[in-house]
Amino acid sequence: MSRFLLGRLGAGLVTVFVSTLVVFAIVRFIPGDPVSAQLAQGGLSPEAQEALRSHYGLDHSIPVQYLTWMGSILHGDFGSSFLTQEPVVTEVASRISRTIYLAAAGILVALAVAVPAAIASARYAGRRADVTIATGVSVLISIPNFIIGILLIVVFAVQLRIFPVAGYVDPTADLGTFFQSMVLPALTIGLPASAVIARVLRSSLLDEMRRDYVRTAEARGSSRMRTIVRHGLRNASIPTVTIVGLQVGYLLGGAFVVELLFTYPGVGLLLLNSITQRDYPTIQACLLFFAVAFVIVNLITDILYAVLNPRLKVQQ
Repeated sequence: MSRFLLGRLGAGLVTVFVSTLVVFAIVRFIPGDPVSAQLAQGGLSPEAQEALRSHYGLDHSIPVQYLTWMGSILHGDFGSSFLTQEPVVTEVASRISRTIYLAAAGILVALAVAVPAAIASARYAGRRADVTIATGVSVLISIPNFIIGILLIVVFAVQLRIFPVAGYVDPTADLGTFFQSMVLPALTIGLPASAVIARVLRSSLLDEMRRDYVRTAEARGSSRMRTIVRHGLRNASIPTVTIVGLQVGYLLGGAFVVELLFTYPGVGLLLLNSITQRDYPTIQACLLFFAVAFVIVNLITDILYAVLNPRLKVQQ
């Protein structure tokens, strides 16, 4: 197992390095540049434009700009925002916890919906309950999360006025209001993920229910529901853990849509605002955060997979 984990760690480091190349390239492919963005707000003389490009380091070649950026990152310096002139790491760090809160709440919603739905679907496989759950799963998978968010806002925020339409409250300031403000964003981001997890878990449970040890347990008088929960769920969780890990990564990376919809001040919303202003250092820091977070989540998933799968222990 140690060889397995070392291999995954090495692959993660390579992925992070490749991500820096991709992030840097993506930012440079965005039409316009910071100087052009500032020109749209007010005229600058040609001399001022060149001075500004030189100040930002945009007068160098792309490879030189990348190497300069990488050298700064290795020293813990992600640069300063072109807009606020403040260190980018400070702005991103202040929003990381909010995005993590959102992703964590989303995955909790996904598991709370997916696990009971998958168990019930496996328990009543081929019956009306199974068909109903399968239909609901298909609907959730096919509907984009921003559509779900809009529907939730219309019903629970505008009509029923149970939850706030948008915004964020720090949990240290008012814990109750914080949880209330997190409900709709968490449902928006978690319900589509629950459909994916439920589908995979149901399939895994049905495979386990066909095995001999399950039939033996049922022959000894164990009910089908008890057999699923006590015997099938643990073994079925092995492939499901991989899907959950991927969904956590997707929730972190795709949170910007929900953050924009609910005006949630996370890293995703900061990224979108920075793109409109061509704030290269902030864009690069935000994209790199999502890439590193995805790698870390997948590494944790591999560790859990190794713990749950005893066959990997023979590789130690």
